[in-house]
Amino acid sequence: MGGVSRTEILLWIVALFVLEVNHLKWIWWEYWDCRRCSTKHKDCGCGATARWMMFL
Repeated sequence: MGGVSRTEILLWIVALFVLEVNHLKWIWWEYWDCRRCSTKHKDCGCGATARWMMFL
């Protein structure tokens, strides 16, 4: 039975980190309120919410 190389472990760590960052961005987008207009970020129309940030 073969072991797991250090490169594979590093790739999994990086992949899980990216997944978690995207998950936190989704939570911010769906559930947090805009500071300026007090609506959810996904529904914000005042321009304070940077919509391009969700597409990164």
